[in-house]
Amino acid sequence: MFARPIIWFLSLSFVGLMAAAVALELWLIALIPLALWAGYLIFQYPDRVVLGVVFCTPLSILVDVKPLGAAISLPTEPLLMGLLLWFGLKLMIDGRYDPAVFRHPVTLSLLAYLGWMLLCSINSSIPLVSFKFLLSNLWFVVGFYFLPLLIFKNRSKPHQFIWLYILPLTFLIVWSIVRHSTFGFTKQASYWASEPFVINHGIYGAMVAFFIPALAIYMLQSKLFLNKRSLLLPISILFVVFLAGLILSYTRAAWLGTAAALVFYILLRLGLRFRMLMGLAGVLVALFFVFQTDITMKLMRNKTDSHDDLSKHLRSISNVRTDASNLERLNRWTSGFRMFQERPLMGWGPGTYMFQYAPFQKPGEKTIISTNQADVGGIHSEYFNPLVEMGLPGMGLFLLLISFSIQRGMRYFRLQSDEFLRYTCLMALLGMVTYLTHGALNNYLDFDKTTVLFWGFMAMMVGLEVYHPAKALGTPPSIPNGEQGQIVGKIPAAPMGNQPIE
Repeated sequence: MFARPIIWFLSLSFVGLMAAAVALELWLIALIPLALWAGYLIFQYPDRVVLGVVFCTPLSILVDVKPLGAAISLPTEPLLMGLLLWFGLKLMIDGRYDPAVFRHPVTLSLLAYLGWMLLCSINSSIPLVSFKFLLSNLWFVVGFYFLPLLIFKNRSKPHQFIWLYILPLTFLIVWSIVRHSTFGFTKQASYWASEPFVINHGIYGAMVAFFIPALAIYMLQSKLFLNKRSLLLPISILFVVFLAGLILSYTRAAWLGTAAALVFYILLRLGLRFRMLMGLAGVLVALFFVFQTDITMKLMRNKTDSHDDLSKHLRSISNVRTDASNLERLNRWTSGFRMFQERPLMGWGPGTYMFQYAPFQKPGEKTIISTNQADVGGIHSEYFNPLVEMGLPGMGLFLLLISFSIQRGMRYFRLQSDEFLRYTCLMALLGMVTYLTHGALNNYLDFDKTTVLFWGFMAMMVGLEVYHPAKALGTPPSIPNGEQGQIVGKIPAAPMGNQPIE
């Protein structure tokens, strides 16, 4: 009896609200219908929303939202916020998630890292900035690690994740190459060729590098992954397109990351174990300190600046005498180290480096591109960043997290007899190696473009080990037929009790 008047009242109220929003130019209010629709999808089909976010991420656009005092990536970050809210409510109401995931050393180290980030946010020099940073990290980790983990119960889902990112990224690469060509493929034009989708050529290069190993494996192991031999030619063409995108990104760190992945693969095939990898890293560090004077003198003789010529641009990687980009990195690192010396235990607070580093610069170390607002990137290192912002324990926990990821991935690749699963793990492992090498020279984990791949590939390796272990690793948990990899709004995970989250 009362349903029709209520519907009319709500409809007219909604129309009036939208009219007022347009008249007053309050455009955020006009987004309410879209927000309501997105909320419905998140609560009904979270698995599809997660995969939809993966698909949207390469082409998401960074928008400055002045009322929030921050930039936000659309449409991905609002959806990630919704997924975080949904996940939190599910855990509070049902209190259930797969205990096997929580027992995994990668997850444990991740939770410890987030816990320390919370403590450092409380102790931050700018608490508001740090809590914003913590919140964004939470929605990245939930949306790209915890929820995909449950999707990856199905052995084919990691490849769906990969292709949902590759397809829009292919469009982005073609877009960038076409725009770049209009300016003769110069280095300077590479900085903005990927705009408006990617604002930094370094981020663009890191995105592309992630998938070079995966596409190579799809070609070399076509019998495992391609249902039709006719697909080999398109994959090969795609590989060439990605190589062109990588080269024309003029991102030297991404080039190094790809080369490191190739060397890592060769060593892995030769029987490299994690402890051997750590020993090799230790030897290299020791040799650097023993011969640091000779190395420094050698580097100082290199005067090749970054250049349009690709060979000269590659040689400029080791130029720490005249190359402004390299010198600015050194300026940011030395400034960061001075900050660490002042606050070695808990750091200055997550996300605060760019606001606090200016007074720690020395005039003699500044370059022509130095600023006081951390323009042209932050501290330029994924490893220095937690050291400065979260102290020595923060850096230690981050290193522990990535060490567990690499160690478990290497172990799985060595022990798994199922070739399909084995090479799926290798795709994720080599993709991570490209970024972890890149991360020595840049830090992009606060951008959705790269963080989806960092946490997503990490989740792939953990998901394979938890749900599809090799016989030597134990028996996988029982997964009812027809439920593998489906989150039916309703996440089929073994609960913290015995029932799935529904």
